[in-house]
Amino acid sequence: MTIDGALERRFIAVDHPGWRQGHASTLLVVDGGALVAWFGGTREGAPDNRIWSSSRPTADAPWGEAVVLAEGAVAHWNPVLAYGPDGAIWLFYKRGERISQWATWVRRSWDGGRTWSGPEQLVPDDVGGRGPVKNPPLLMPDGGWLAPASRERWGEQTVWEPFVDVSTDDGRTWHAQAIPVDRTRLRGAGLIQPALWFDGDAVFALMRSTEGRAYLSTSGDAGRTWSVAEPVELPNNNSGLTALALPDGTVACVHNPVSADWGARCPLVVSVSEDNGRTWTRSVVVEDGRTPIEGDRSRAPQLPPSDAFAAADDGVQTTGVGEYSYPSAALDGDHLLIAYTWQRRGIVEARVPLNLLSTRKDSVPL
Repeated sequence: MTIDGALERRFIAVDHPGWRQGHASTLLVVDGGALVAWFGGTREGAPDNRIWSSSRPTADAPWGEAVVLAEGAVAHWNPVLAYGPDGAIWLFYKRGERISQWATWVRRSWDGGRTWSGPEQLVPDDVGGRGPVKNPPLLMPDGGWLAPASRERWGEQTVWEPFVDVSTDDGRTWHAQAIPVDRTRLRGAGLIQPALWFDGDAVFALMRSTEGRAYLSTSGDAGRTWSVAEPVELPNNNSGLTALALPDGTVACVHNPVSADWGARCPLVVSVSEDNGRTWTRSVVVEDGRTPIEGDRSRAPQLPPSDAFAAADDGVQTTGVGEYSYPSAALDGDHLLIAYTWQRRGIVEARVPLNLLSTRKDSVPL
């Protein structure tokens, strides 16, 4: 499949002297513009990894110069931007030499991301990561704030465990609520990095897995308890996905439609569901590894090689060739905005008209 002509893509930042590899972007719509953050350094887990950010004031404005929002003597990972119950923009991010030992830190901005409070730990004495791990928290009608979270224990037997961190006091304290997993039915480490949405009756968590498919769990009590996670017919290559509810009641998921554990992170597509994540159809191809980004044909996309990823507690080792991954998405009027990793060399923004999703959502069954 080729990329639909109604879809627009442009680089947010690419081939920057401040990093050899950039990854794991997060996107937030801010005052008619947008704010994006990601981590960049020598590679995942390297102590020179910082949290970088860029912004644009309007939809048509160019992206600004990349600036550093967080740095230190250890690796920084997985930023997450979100509006908090206090109206501020919250930047969550991980700090630590290893994934199993990282902790979540936070900064806040009350002026649209122009200035930030000093860094502080989200949960005192955190080891393993509290709060959101990749996708943004969900603010509920009852005032609860649900952060999609997970822990990773690496070793001779690696175990991944998803949970939802719940705050009922505007983010001051957090209480971890497990998402149950039947480990007897798993062949790999498990499930991580949930994405949350709410349909007015229940909360849904769609998760990355080692099993070749995404998993789904639901909560009927505003995130306090969760059903046992079950596999759904949405391919997952053990790479990050994101999902959100659309205005027409459907759910969009941005992901790599590949079923191999640590499989290729290409192509990158939007799939949609009309039954809250139980069944899916592929709708739009965002990146296919072949089509140059408009206005910058000097940077050619590439298809992925085999055996591209070596994963460990100190992060994934990869050249990044042919990788289009780790999407973040947000609604902006009649568009779905997507930020994603482009071959580890930078971050790309894609703008997908919502009517393209609604008119194409039955085009390719999964």
